[in-house]
Amino acid sequence: MIADARAQLLDLGGVHTFAPLPHDQPDPTANAQTWLHFSQRAQRPTFMMRVKRAKSNIEDLKYSYVVVRRGSRPVAEPVEQQEPVSLEVAQQSPEKYLPNGVARKTPERLSAESHTWPRVLLPPLKRKGHVIVDVCTFQGNVERWTFTKSHDKQAYRDARKANWGDLFPHEPKSAVVRPGFMPLPDKDDAKAKAEQKQSKTYRVTSVLDK
Repeated sequence: MIADARAQLLDLGGVHTFAPLPHDQPDPTANAQTWLHFSQRAQRPTFMMRVKRAKSNIEDLKYSYVVVRRGSRPVAEPVEQQEPVSLEVAQQSPEKYLPNGVARKTPERLSAESHTWPRVLLPPLKRKGHVIVDVCTFQGNVERWTFTKSHDKQAYRDARKANWGDLFPHEPKSAVVRPGFMPLPDKDDAKAKAEQKQSKTYRVTSVLDK
């Protein structure tokens, strides 16, 4: 239903997709065996616990959404590549340069570039020495990206901290196109399911319980 609504709005023209897909092409997950969704942990009220006969007042709710904006998609203007400055200069002007000497981007440019950043479609799989992230790219593909510590420490660190549904600006070490969108039946997915089963449930005290 949401995919159809998005397609109808794009057919009318004068709008662009803002979220969750980072492009205006056909939804690559529309004909998949699973539906594109995200998860949000919420606190159940007491009456809902009684209706569902639940012992925990914490529930992970799955939802799907689409956000479109009027006008054309913002485009970041190309800029000339500047040579990194010395580490001494970078340390003297941390507001202008990154620790490695590369000039920082302005908030306006980052805002424009973010309209083409990939969206994380599934919870990242964190492994020893590498992280696997499933994303939807600006080109309209669903891809599985791998980030290793040896390839790029900053990208690896950010991949470990990435959450389901986030935008992700880094380039991967390797990428595999996944037309079916279903999690691949490999050891990583089996391990992820095992981790989810072993996750601890806890109870948050609610004002309604008092």
